[in-house]
Amino acid sequence: MSTASQRRRISQLRLVAQRLVGEPWETAAEAARAMMCMQGQDWAGALLSLALRTRARSVGSVREAFDAGLIVRSWPQRGTLHVVPAEDIGWYLKLTAQPRLMGQEKRRMDRGITAHHIDKVRDLTVTLLHVGGPGREAGRSGEKAGGSRGSDDVERAHGVSRDALIACWEENGVPSGNGWGYYLLHHLCVEGTLVQGPIGVDGKQLFVLAEDWIQHPRALDRVDAAHEVVARYLASHGPASRKDINWWSQLPLREIDQGIEACSAELTGIDVDGETYWVYNSVMERAEAIGSATLSRSLLALPGFDELILGYGSRWMTIPAEHAQDLVPGNNGVFRKSIIQGGTAVGFWRPGATKPANAGKLADGRGFREPGATKQAQAKPGKMAVPTAPSESAQKSISATPVLELFKEPSPALSRRLENTFARLPI
Repeated sequence: MSTASQRRRISQLRLVAQRLVGEPWETAAEAARAMMCMQGQDWAGALLSLALRTRARSVGSVREAFDAGLIVRSWPQRGTLHVVPAEDIGWYLKLTAQPRLMGQEKRRMDRGITAHHIDKVRDLTVTLLHVGGPGREAGRSGEKAGGSRGSDDVERAHGVSRDALIACWEENGVPSGNGWGYYLLHHLCVEGTLVQGPIGVDGKQLFVLAEDWIQHPRALDRVDAAHEVVARYLASHGPASRKDINWWSQLPLREIDQGIEACSAELTGIDVDGETYWVYNSVMERAEAIGSATLSRSLLALPGFDELILGYGSRWMTIPAEHAQDLVPGNNGVFRKSIIQGGTAVGFWRPGATKPANAGKLADGRGFREPGATKQAQAKPGKMAVPTAPSESAQKSISATPVLELFKEPSPALSRRLENTFARLPI
């Protein structure tokens, strides 16, 4: 059985690989390219996850990368929205998601959706979004994002909101109820017709035609694609096992083993509980340069679907076993925001309901959740208001102070560090 120190070491190396500690990536596009594919179903969380890994630590810079056509969102793996470098989405969909569309045929037919319906919405969508198409809703993309991509692209990089797109279908006789709207959007994205790219004036992403929006798509055959996925995953997520890669990408183990073998000269294997966790030697070298003391002192506030938690088949390297069920209350698929100290989760957090009057001080009367404690035993288990110091611009959009649910009462020094950590969250 692995020890806590072994698990903590694995998790600390992952902090280094994911650039959450140490030298960050320069830009959001560079971070997305290195990470290969990042959880994206929580839009605000996806923006924060990328910002945390960049030098600017700016959510605004991440938005600009979407507007510039450098990164996009789609459903490339596990049936879930992810952020992917724009140039990679085409070949990655072919590798991971498109083969699974056939497995959805029964679900589609049970809903009454025919191949004719799919062809019709595809034609309607292309007509709506292509150059000269009627009824486009460019939002913010037509001028801002198009302008950043060159004058020729201004006329052809048009985006449309989800509601406007579905309204177009309904006006032309395609219903959206009973799950039709979601299924058809998902289908058009997985087949490669649409991606979610620029951001509209309401802060929501717009749908664009992939062939118009993505300027430099890459093409890889299956062997090269599988090898690249394994290499990029291990470089940004390692140490990780072949089972982690299989869960994350859903690639067959045979192809994963071949990918590991292809880059084995650059890898070190760490054996834990009979499983080998592979990590790039360069990550080990960066971790050594950072130092164990700095890694152990690291303190992070992560969004709920961050790759440090969801980038692996199991979370037990980072989340203590006794709190694993607390990560997803009721097993409802909604992951809580976590607080990570030295590679190990020490609590969860959420935005508070109101901004406290005693800014700059920890809230009085706080409680802390102990393993096994019940609500009956503690009236307000684990809740502590931690004031932040947002900038003037942030104060316009942030009215709540984070509320923490810690696994044990923090020392005064840790309390001060928590305040600083939340004050530095990217905005």
